[in-house]
Amino acid sequence: MPDHRPIDVDEYLRRIGVSARPEPSVASLVELQRAHLGSVPFENLDIHLGVPIRLDLDEILAKVVGRRRGGFCYELNGAFAWLLRELGFTVTLLEARVSPPGEPDVAFDHLCLRVDLDEPYLVDVGFGAAFDEPLRLVFDVDQSDPGGSFRIEAPIDGWSSLRRDGEFEYRLSMIARDLVDFEPGCRHHQTSPDSPFTRNTICTRPTDAGRVTLRGLGLIDTVGSERSESPVRSDELQRVLADRFGVVVSPQEASVLAATAGSGVRVFETALGRCGVAWRGTRIVAVGLPERSEASMVDRLRTAVGDVPGNAEPPAIVAAGIAAIVDHLEHGMRDLVDVMVDLADVPEFDREVLAVARAIPPGSVLTYGAVARRIGRPNGAQAVGQALGRNPVPVVVPCHRVIASDGDLGGFSAPGGAATKRRLLELEGAPIDRSLF
Repeated sequence: MPDHRPIDVDEYLRRIGVSARPEPSVASLVELQRAHLGSVPFENLDIHLGVPIRLDLDEILAKVVGRRRGGFCYELNGAFAWLLRELGFTVTLLEARVSPPGEPDVAFDHLCLRVDLDEPYLVDVGFGAAFDEPLRLVFDVDQSDPGGSFRIEAPIDGWSSLRRDGEFEYRLSMIARDLVDFEPGCRHHQTSPDSPFTRNTICTRPTDAGRVTLRGLGLIDTVGSERSESPVRSDELQRVLADRFGVVVSPQEASVLAATAGSGVRVFETALGRCGVAWRGTRIVAVGLPERSEASMVDRLRTAVGDVPGNAEPPAIVAAGIAAIVDHLEHGMRDLVDVMVDLADVPEFDREVLAVARAIPPGSVLTYGAVARRIGRPNGAQAVGQALGRNPVPVVVPCHRVIASDGDLGGFSAPGGAATKRRLLELEGAPIDRSLF
């Protein structure tokens, strides 16, 4: 069971290797930030273990201090803000975004801290590799740090860009925030296919010589400008996390985390019959609908990922996608837009078509011609049909919701053909002329 006992300041200080309570000062702030960065790794393991991350301070402290885990920005900077306040520092939570100005961004994408002493300082223990020591929160001044040369630019439209060696890192707003304000960003980074944190596991911390990072099953040691990478076997992962990062996970958790770096096929029961998925890492790359022979379906799925076990244990993110598919095929109205798929191997035109198809909600349909117009190809209905016929992830990308202009169902290349397409549309309550059936 999670450890929710009260955490005190002295226990937190021991967690980061600080022996005595410091008085608020610039020197102690530098000491505390460096100690925290070196002792508490930046990691996203809970996302891949299927453990929800809530912005509850007691839960965060129990995880970071009580269970000696790491976390990502909301957890690490949220916990560090608590420690600093308990020590007498004046701390303000600030919103930051990692997208440069003018590019699509995510609200409450990153949490960093302002600490006021003789002047304000920017503090961040939750960005992975950034500045090692607090930066003076002054504009358009180059500041030297072990991590590089940093500059906080004067605000434009309320946002100040942080640059390292001239390169954009993130932009921050000076508006004071509460931890609860960051819930949308925290939820996005746990669940969105667009979040980098759902794509692979990461665990990283600075070392005396440089930095050590575990990404998937690759261990990266950086010393100065020298970088070496070595593979980690699945049966070594638990030991590597403990020895190199001080992170303790159970053998079962290590097995789940190792699966996120691999590929597999899983067959499961649904209201439609036995279906299956194939995945690489944390992304589904193929969906199989019921066939006369389950072995044929498994062989078809293996064409996407190679010769992998036919009923492997999926990573937590893939397992959540399977559960969503099962629920949709049972009840018909589950929106599967959050199921994480990888269409990197799909041609660009096909991806455009599939993006339109994926946006069609349950119970609705579009014609082939309407899809063609939405991608700027008004005469491309036939090409749209061919692209949908190559859809590797039917149901998740609901190509069955695209029909002919006269109301005819049109083709369906997945197993079962038009009969399966009709059954899916009926399940979803789509407005189809049933006389056509």
